[in-house]
Amino acid sequence: MSKSIIERPIYQIINYIYAFFMTNLYFLLLISPFIMVYYLAEFTVQNILLYYVTLIPFGPAFAALLKTMDKLISDKAIRPTADFWQFFVQNFKVSIKYWLIQWTILVILIIDIYYANLNIPSLSIVFLIFILFFLLLMLYTFPILTRFEVKMKNLFVVSIYSMFRYLKVTLLNATTLIAFGIIYYAVPGITVLFFMSLICFFIMYNLQSVFKLLEAQFLNQEK
Repeated sequence: MSKSIIERPIYQIINYIYAFFMTNLYFLLLISPFIMVYYLAEFTVQNILLYYVTLIPFGPAFAALLKTMDKLISDKAIRPTADFWQFFVQNFKVSIKYWLIQWTILVILIIDIYYANLNIPSLSIVFLIFILFFLLLMLYTFPILTRFEVKMKNLFVVSIYSMFRYLKVTLLNATTLIAFGIIYYAVPGITVLFFMSLICFFIMYNLQSVFKLLEAQFLNQEK
């Protein structure tokens, strides 16, 4: 028996490409204030407040993109527009609350690096390590908050635990960050942002086994 058109590989490939394109488009739309500032104002300490404000929508947008990609992995198909905006609204409160904490810490560390370079250059590496730590932590906190209902304190605890407990997954996600950096280095500018849906897909794909283990732990705690 011949396969129907929706079962054929070419249809599924086109469906995935469409999903990646549309969700990435919505993500870019949400962070468009940052994109405008990126081209109009140089990224300096003097302009850091401007960047801080315009990147506030990044948190909810990133969470919505991760959750949409998670559904694409589990269901093999999504409604890009309906699902993205549904998850954006659904996770808005918790994601923006977390992101404001995370983003504030990162901005403080960026300013610390600037002044350390002026006064005590050797301290710069310490602040850079902290930045890398928080970036890696984000690759757990954001996916976890889209999957589970957790308090902010528990979100940090579970994410830090997972980062060290599931070291193989952490390293896989670290390669995602490295790929992010390589793309930015090879094509300076915001080009890398056009790959965000694909990056989120791989992050959530890598975390599927972790989600199952965490879900089992949460269920055991409730019993």
